[in-house]
Amino acid sequence: MIAQVASQLNSFGPYSENSRVLLACSGGADSTFLAHAYKHTSQTTPLPRAIIAVVDHAQHPDSAEQTLKIAQDYRPLGFEVITQRIDCSSGMNENDMRNQRYAALLEIATSNQATQIFVAHHADDQAETVLQRIMRGTGLNGLVGMRPRRNLSEAVELCRPLLSLRGSAMRDCLAEHNIEWHEDATNGDVEYATRNKIRYQLLPQLAEIATGDPVKALLKLAGEAADWQSAQQQLLEQDCGFAEMPSYLRRQSIRVELNKLQEKVTPQRLSDIEGALMKKGSAVINIALRFSTSGDRLLVVDRR
Repeated sequence: MIAQVASQLNSFGPYSENSRVLLACSGGADSTFLAHAYKHTSQTTPLPRAIIAVVDHAQHPDSAEQTLKIAQDYRPLGFEVITQRIDCSSGMNENDMRNQRYAALLEIATSNQATQIFVAHHADDQAETVLQRIMRGTGLNGLVGMRPRRNLSEAVELCRPLLSLRGSAMRDCLAEHNIEWHEDATNGDVEYATRNKIRYQLLPQLAEIATGDPVKALLKLAGEAADWQSAQQQLLEQDCGFAEMPSYLRRQSIRVELNKLQEKVTPQRLSDIEGALMKKGSAVINIALRFSTSGDRLLVVDRR
């Protein structure tokens, strides 16, 4: 398992001589495994200097005390440990809490000149993400799940080195080496988060009626979706006229450009823009920009 993590950590390089990374650690089994795996790998492989960040979500009265205890437990590994408290109100949903956490991690990384943030999402988290997106009505792009890496800002990248590992295997590894971790009581509360319901109710029910492991099935689906997305990108990069593309690829090329512009993307909007481009060769994006297929290439044109 450590060899798998080492290979993934190395794939996020090459690292410059003075580069720094941030390890996002909550004290739970997954992030504790990440911290120990990074420490172990760094003893045989040149890796950047790592800083551990522990974010306190202020969700219960003793969270500040617990955060200090978690930070203290990580310090024997030899890492600098930074704690930061964020105010997540009781009515805040999962997505808002995640956004606040990432904002806090980005702030810590930026202030400490760290160019990458490593988080402990693993294979089970990936399967839960795909299943949650299916229930929300995702298209093919959403089936890809979480990417191994993505940009949080122009200077900081989010990296997931544990996506190929199962959560149970990491816990077994920690137990085998007598490494303790902190269990957050909210992780097992199915009323606290939708993801907990998926983890403790829906997936076990699927396991009872499925012909195999539902997590493996979802991971296979995510892998094939990622392969298709890669093939789709290659098709879009070929020198092919907009009108000559299949309708699906035309809409995907529009999606790519809208995402670059940080514009809203919906199936209906993609269909409307495609229809306007095929009929008139032009489609409005916003008050300042429009699409054009002049020369049979999809272009973004300033309307001002």
